[in-house]
Amino acid sequence: MSEATHPALRLKPFIGYKATNAFFQGVWGTAYVGLMTPLPPEIFSAGGIGFSLGTWLVALGYSRLFNLSAFFRISLGVEIVALLSVLAILIYPGGFALAAGVYLGFQLALIFGSYLGRLETLVVAKDKLKHLDIGKSLGALLGLAFAAAFYQFARIWLNIDASSSLVQLIHYPLLIVQTINVGLLLISFDRSRFNVTL
Repeated sequence: MSEATHPALRLKPFIGYKATNAFFQGVWGTAYVGLMTPLPPEIFSAGGIGFSLGTWLVALGYSRLFNLSAFFRISLGVEIVALLSVLAILIYPGGFALAAGVYLGFQLALIFGSYLGRLETLVVAKDKLKHLDIGKSLGALLGLAFAAAFYQFARIWLNIDASSSLVQLIHYPLLIVQTINVGLLLISFDRSRFNVTL
């Protein structure tokens, strides 16, 4: 753990990014189950195997990945995959191909989860980690509450009851949230100071 936050990290926007990211995950998690219904169970076994192998490969590359430039690029890549997944859900009809593509993107993003968590503890001062975790918790709770309220609103006021329609509809606000998420991530880093060692 670090005694001081890395000078390339702007802590307030980074906490905002992590809270917004958790909000996105809270909302998206409610739709994820509905999106995955076209996939047979063995796909999830294959995905789990791929995830385990992927995290193993990432761990083997830690010596090259433990720097702020890689942390930023991987974080941005994960957020772009999430943004592309939201766009795909809004553009393409549901079914096996969409579910498989979204699942693959989700697994790809998850592969880097442990790495990103480890780097967070190295770049954020240990006395500031609680603010980061509180932001994540609040974001997730607000995301879950928003999803529940949104689904009820759509059922009562828009007369939409089909799960597939509700899942697609909630991705319109998710598109806004994920765009904000990417923006907050971009302003959280001073890329001119990446050369300062961890």
